[in-house]
Amino acid sequence: MGNDGKEVLTEESISLEEARKQQKQIEKDKNREMILTVATGGICLGLSYVLSLIKLFEMPQGGSVTPASMLPIIFFCLAFGAKSGFIVTFAYSLLQLIGGYFYHPVQVVLDYTLAFTLIGVAGFFAASAKKRMQFKNPIKRLKLVPFWRIGAAVFLAFALRCFCHVLSGVVFFAEYAGEQNPWIYSILYNGTFLLVEAAITVVILIGVSVALGLLHVDISIGKDKKEK
Repeated sequence: MGNDGKEVLTEESISLEEARKQQKQIEKDKNREMILTVATGGICLGLSYVLSLIKLFEMPQGGSVTPASMLPIIFFCLAFGAKSGFIVTFAYSLLQLIGGYFYHPVQVVLDYTLAFTLIGVAGFFAASAKKRMQFKNPIKRLKLVPFWRIGAAVFLAFALRCFCHVLSGVVFFAEYAGEQNPWIYSILYNGTFLLVEAAITVVILIGVSVALGLLHVDISIGKDKKEK
């Protein structure tokens, strides 16, 4: 075998070795991401549930303003995407059944299962998986999402939740409307506390994103000064 043949074999061996290393790194990254997803999901799920128990203001027929109980799970959706987001929000909907109000099976589905699971739509506004996985710290992934997408994610999540509650109110609790139109009553009733919750959530999420951006700028300036 000539030198040319040896060189070809060497290049092929190097290429195979690089391919193996890349494959191992991909598997390592996937395993790390899975562990991070499960750990962060559990923490966010627990935080959201605990915050939901703290009622700043409670409505007479159910519903309340909490200290941003939706924030942890919406943050999770923005940090890990829709697939993982829907799993966590579904789990959260099951937790909300504890101490819930059960009037009819369909009402339970609307007020709990669908209302809280649909919050997972916020995950569609997350950055791509490739970009997200560059950050081991889930909080830093928030700066990958533009402000308008954070606002849109929160608005859509709360709008879908509100729609479920409104529909449940019209179908099962119309008697509380009295002389009023049941749709208008239900929209005003549910929109009152959910709008406040949504506003609190958006402000905090954008605030964290801004803080991360400023921190990144400060670190970059510090590095530049050291290099000079």
